Amino acid sequence: MGRAIAESFLRLGDAVVLSDVGAPLASHPDYEVAPPDHLSQAAAELDALGPVLPVACDVTDEEQVEALFDAAVAEHGRVDVLVNCAGLAIGLTPVTELTLRDWQVNIDVMATGAFLCAREAARRMVPRGAGRIITIASQAGKTGMPLLAAYSASKFAVIGLTQSMAAELGEHGVTVNAICPGTIDTPLLAVQGGVYQTFSGAAGRSEDEYRRRLARQIPARRFGVPGDVAAAAVYLASEGASFVTGEALNVTGGQEMH
Repeated sequence: MGRAIAESFLRLGDAVVLSDVGAPLASHPDYEVAPPDHLSQAAAELDALGPVLPVACDVTDEEQVEALFDAAVAEHGRVDVLVNCAGLAIGLTPVTELTLRDWQVNIDVMATGAFLCAREAARRMVPRGAGRIITIASQAGKTGMPLLAAYSASKFAVIGLTQSMAAELGEHGVTVNAICPGTIDTPLLAVQGGVYQTFSGAAGRSEDEYRRRLARQIPARRFGVPGDVAAAAVYLASEGASFVTGEALNVTGGQEMH
Protein backbone atom coordinates (compact mmCIF):
# COMPACT_ATOMS: atom_id res chain seq x y z
CA MET A 1 0.00 0.00 0.00
CA GLY A 2 2.81 2.39 0.82
CA ARG A 3 4.39 1.83 -2.56
CA ALA A 4 1.10 2.41 -4.38
CA ILE A 5 0.51 5.61 -2.42
CA ALA A 6 4.01 6.87 -3.23
CA GLU A 7 3.51 6.06 -6.91
CA SER A 8 0.16 7.90 -7.00
CA PHE A 9 1.62 11.08 -5.53
CA LEU A 10 4.60 10.93 -7.89
CA ARG A 11 2.26 10.66 -10.88
CA LEU A 12 0.61 13.87 -9.66
CA GLY A 13 3.97 15.62 -9.81
CA ASP A 14 4.71 15.61 -6.10
CA ALA A 15 8.10 14.96 -4.55
CA VAL A 16 8.09 11.94 -2.24
CA VAL A 17 10.15 11.02 0.79
CA LEU A 18 9.96 7.22 1.00
CA SER A 19 10.73 5.55 4.30
CA ASP A 20 10.91 2.07 5.72
CA VAL A 21 12.76 0.42 8.56
CA GLY A 22 16.40 -0.06 7.63
CA ALA A 23 17.57 -2.27 10.48
CA PRO A 24 16.05 -4.38 13.27
CA LEU A 25 13.59 -2.46 15.40
CA ALA A 26 15.43 -0.78 18.24
CA SER A 27 12.92 -1.96 20.84
CA HIS A 28 12.37 -5.42 19.30
CA PRO A 29 15.61 -6.43 17.58
CA ASP A 30 14.69 -10.09 17.22
CA TYR A 31 11.76 -9.51 14.87
CA GLU A 32 12.34 -9.83 11.14
CA VAL A 33 12.22 -6.66 9.09
CA ALA A 34 12.49 -5.91 5.39
CA PRO A 35 15.86 -6.68 3.76
CA PRO A 36 18.37 -3.83 4.12
CA ASP A 37 18.24 -3.02 0.41
CA HIS A 38 14.43 -3.02 0.23
CA LEU A 39 14.09 0.74 0.60
CA SER A 40 16.79 1.68 -1.90
CA GLN A 41 15.40 -0.76 -4.47
CA ALA A 42 11.88 0.64 -4.12
CA ALA A 43 13.16 4.20 -4.40
CA ALA A 44 15.19 3.34 -7.50
CA GLU A 45 12.17 1.73 -9.16
CA LEU A 46 9.95 4.72 -8.38
CA ASP A 47 12.53 7.35 -9.27
CA ALA A 48 11.57 7.22 -12.95
CA LEU A 49 8.23 8.75 -11.98
CA GLY A 50 9.64 11.71 -10.06
CA PRO A 51 11.93 12.76 -7.22
CA VAL A 52 12.15 10.16 -4.47
CA LEU A 53 14.26 10.61 -1.34
CA PRO A 54 14.72 7.32 0.56
CA VAL A 55 15.27 7.74 4.30
CA ALA A 56 15.52 4.68 6.53
CA CYS A 57 13.56 5.13 9.74
CA ASP A 58 12.39 2.96 12.63
CA VAL A 59 9.11 4.65 13.53
CA THR A 60 9.33 3.33 17.09
CA ASP A 61 12.49 5.39 17.64
CA GLU A 62 11.81 9.04 18.43
CA GLU A 63 15.22 10.29 17.28
CA GLN A 64 14.97 8.48 13.95
CA VAL A 65 11.52 9.93 13.34
CA GLU A 66 12.78 13.44 14.05
CA ALA A 67 15.70 12.84 11.67
CA LEU A 68 13.30 11.63 8.96
CA PHE A 69 11.32 14.88 9.05
CA ASP A 70 14.46 16.98 9.27
CA ALA A 71 15.71 15.25 6.12
CA ALA A 72 12.43 15.92 4.32
CA VAL A 73 12.54 19.62 5.19
CA ALA A 74 16.23 19.89 4.30
CA GLU A 75 15.53 18.37 0.87
CA HIS A 76 12.22 20.05 0.01
CA GLY A 77 11.77 22.97 2.40
CA ARG A 78 8.50 21.78 3.89
CA VAL A 79 6.20 18.80 4.53
CA ASP A 80 2.78 19.09 2.91
CA VAL A 81 1.40 15.57 3.42
CA LEU A 82 2.20 12.72 5.78
CA VAL A 83 0.90 9.23 5.12
CA ASN A 84 1.49 6.92 8.09
CA CYS A 85 1.44 3.35 6.82
CA ALA A 86 4.03 1.35 8.76
CA GLY A 87 2.51 -2.01 9.64
CA LEU A 88 3.13 -5.65 10.44
CA ALA A 89 1.36 -8.97 10.94
CA ILE A 90 2.56 -10.42 14.23
CA GLY A 91 0.67 -11.96 17.13
CA LEU A 92 -2.39 -13.18 15.24
CA THR A 93 -3.35 -15.65 17.94
CA PRO A 94 -6.10 -16.27 20.50
CA VAL A 95 -5.82 -13.64 23.21
CA THR A 96 -5.09 -16.35 25.78
CA GLU A 97 -1.93 -17.17 23.82
CA LEU A 98 -0.94 -13.60 22.92
CA THR A 99 2.44 -12.72 24.40
CA LEU A 100 3.19 -9.34 25.90
CA ARG A 101 6.07 -9.00 23.45
CA ASP A 102 3.83 -9.48 20.40
CA TRP A 103 1.23 -7.14 21.92
CA GLN A 104 3.90 -4.49 22.48
CA VAL A 105 5.41 -4.60 18.99
CA ASN A 106 1.95 -4.02 17.49
CA ILE A 107 1.39 -1.00 19.72
CA ASP A 108 4.94 0.30 19.21
CA VAL A 109 4.90 0.16 15.40
CA MET A 110 1.32 0.97 14.49
CA ALA A 111 0.16 3.24 17.34
CA THR A 112 3.27 4.84 18.84
CA GLY A 113 4.94 5.03 15.43
CA ALA A 114 1.91 6.79 13.97
CA PHE A 115 1.86 9.21 16.91
CA LEU A 116 5.54 10.08 16.58
CA CYS A 117 5.28 10.72 12.85
CA ALA A 118 2.04 12.68 13.15
CA ARG A 119 3.49 14.81 15.93
CA GLU A 120 6.60 15.66 13.93
CA ALA A 121 4.49 16.47 10.86
CA ALA A 122 2.21 18.70 12.93
CA ARG A 123 5.17 20.57 14.40
CA ARG A 124 6.20 21.54 10.87
CA MET A 125 2.71 22.10 9.44
CA VAL A 126 1.13 24.25 12.14
CA PRO A 127 3.53 27.22 11.73
CA ARG A 128 2.73 27.22 7.99
CA GLY A 129 -1.01 26.99 8.57
CA ALA A 130 -1.46 24.07 6.18
CA GLY A 131 -1.00 20.33 5.94
CA ARG A 132 -2.54 16.90 5.60
CA ILE A 133 -1.95 14.03 8.03
CA ILE A 134 -3.28 10.65 6.90
CA THR A 135 -2.90 7.41 8.84
CA ILE A 136 -3.63 3.93 7.53
CA ALA A 137 -5.85 2.34 10.17
CA SER A 138 -8.02 -0.70 9.38
CA GLN A 139 -11.56 -2.00 9.41
CA ALA A 140 -10.25 -3.89 12.46
CA GLY A 141 -9.88 -0.47 14.09
CA LYS A 142 -13.66 -0.06 13.93
CA THR A 143 -14.82 -3.60 14.66
CA GLY A 144 -12.71 -5.93 16.77
CA MET A 145 -12.01 -9.30 15.22
CA PRO A 146 -10.99 -12.64 16.71
CA LEU A 147 -7.27 -13.43 16.72
CA LEU A 148 -6.47 -9.74 16.12
CA ALA A 149 -6.50 -8.31 19.64
CA ALA A 150 -3.13 -6.56 19.42
CA TYR A 151 -3.61 -5.44 15.83
CA SER A 152 -7.13 -4.16 16.47
CA ALA A 153 -6.06 -2.33 19.62
CA SER A 154 -3.34 -0.49 17.73
CA LYS A 155 -5.75 0.49 14.96
CA PHE A 156 -8.48 1.63 17.38
CA ALA A 157 -5.75 3.76 18.97
CA VAL A 158 -4.83 5.55 15.76
CA ILE A 159 -8.46 6.37 15.02
CA GLY A 160 -8.69 8.02 18.45
CA LEU A 161 -5.42 9.82 17.78
CA THR A 162 -6.80 11.00 14.44
CA GLN A 163 -9.92 12.45 16.03
CA SER A 164 -8.02 14.21 18.82
CA MET A 165 -5.46 15.72 16.46
CA ALA A 166 -8.19 16.81 14.05
CA ALA A 167 -9.94 18.66 16.86
CA GLU A 168 -6.70 20.38 17.85
CA LEU A 169 -5.24 21.21 14.47
CA GLY A 170 -8.28 22.24 12.44
CA GLU A 171 -7.88 25.90 13.35
CA HIS A 172 -4.31 25.77 12.04
CA GLY A 173 -5.33 24.59 8.57
CA VAL A 174 -4.17 21.01 9.12
CA THR A 175 -6.57 18.16 8.40
CA VAL A 176 -6.11 14.79 10.08
CA ASN A 177 -7.82 11.68 8.74
CA ALA A 178 -7.52 7.90 8.76
CA ILE A 179 -8.14 5.33 6.06
CA CYS A 180 -9.60 1.99 7.11
CA PRO A 181 -8.74 -0.63 4.49
CA GLY A 182 -10.59 -3.90 4.39
CA THR A 183 -9.08 -7.02 2.84
CA ILE A 184 -6.42 -5.55 0.57
CA ASP A 185 -4.56 -8.28 -1.30
CA THR A 186 -0.93 -7.53 -0.45
CA PRO A 187 2.04 -9.75 0.47
CA LEU A 188 1.51 -8.88 4.15
CA LEU A 189 -1.61 -11.07 4.24
CA ALA A 190 0.32 -14.05 2.91
CA VAL A 191 3.33 -14.01 5.25
CA GLN A 192 3.99 -16.91 7.61
CA GLY A 193 1.58 -16.46 10.52
CA GLY A 194 -0.38 -13.82 8.60
CA VAL A 195 -4.08 -13.43 7.93
CA TYR A 196 -4.49 -16.08 5.25
CA GLN A 197 -2.62 -18.80 7.13
CA THR A 198 -4.10 -17.93 10.53
CA PHE A 199 -7.74 -17.64 9.54
CA SER A 200 -7.79 -20.52 7.08
CA GLY A 201 -6.26 -22.74 9.76
CA ALA A 202 -8.80 -21.60 12.36
CA ALA A 203 -11.61 -22.39 9.89
CA GLY A 204 -10.14 -25.76 8.94
CA ARG A 205 -9.89 -24.82 5.26
CA SER A 206 -7.14 -24.43 2.72
CA GLU A 207 -5.89 -20.92 2.10
CA ASP A 208 -7.39 -20.92 -1.40
CA GLU A 209 -10.78 -22.02 -0.11
CA TYR A 210 -10.65 -19.44 2.68
CA ARG A 211 -9.85 -16.68 0.17
CA ARG A 212 -12.74 -17.68 -2.08
CA ARG A 213 -15.23 -17.74 0.79
CA LEU A 214 -13.97 -14.43 2.14
CA ALA A 215 -14.33 -12.72 -1.24
CA ARG A 216 -17.94 -13.89 -1.44
CA GLN A 217 -18.64 -12.21 1.93
CA ILE A 218 -17.53 -8.80 0.64
CA PRO A 219 -20.40 -6.89 -1.02
CA ALA A 220 -18.09 -5.81 -3.87
CA ARG A 221 -17.26 -9.52 -4.35
CA ARG A 222 -13.54 -8.91 -4.58
CA PHE A 223 -10.54 -8.10 -2.45
CA GLY A 224 -9.16 -4.60 -2.56
CA VAL A 225 -5.94 -3.70 -4.31
CA PRO A 226 -3.30 -1.21 -3.11
CA GLY A 227 -4.50 1.33 -5.67
CA ASP A 228 -7.87 1.52 -3.90
CA VAL A 229 -6.15 2.75 -0.76
CA ALA A 230 -3.83 5.05 -2.72
CA ALA A 231 -6.84 6.72 -4.35
CA ALA A 232 -8.30 7.46 -0.92
CA ALA A 233 -5.00 8.95 0.25
CA VAL A 234 -4.80 11.19 -2.82
CA TYR A 235 -8.36 12.38 -2.19
CA LEU A 236 -7.71 13.20 1.47
CA ALA A 237 -4.58 15.12 0.49
CA SER A 238 -6.40 17.11 -2.17
CA GLU A 239 -7.97 20.54 -2.01
CA GLY A 240 -11.31 18.82 -2.51
CA ALA A 241 -10.97 17.34 0.99
CA SER A 242 -10.07 20.61 2.72
CA PHE A 243 -13.28 20.43 4.80
CA VAL A 244 -12.83 16.74 5.67
CA THR A 245 -11.10 16.09 8.99
CA GLY A 246 -11.38 13.63 11.85
CA GLU A 247 -12.73 10.96 9.52
CA ALA A 248 -11.95 7.24 9.37
CA LEU A 249 -12.73 6.47 5.74
CA ASN A 250 -13.66 2.87 4.92
CA VAL A 251 -12.05 1.37 1.83
CA THR A 252 -13.49 -2.11 2.23
CA GLY A 253 -15.85 -2.88 -0.65
CA GLY A 254 -18.66 -2.79 1.89
CA GLN A 255 -17.03 -5.23 4.30
CA GLU A 256 -17.19 -2.52 6.99
CA MET A 257 -20.07 -0.02 7.01
CA HIS A 258 -19.65 2.27 9.98
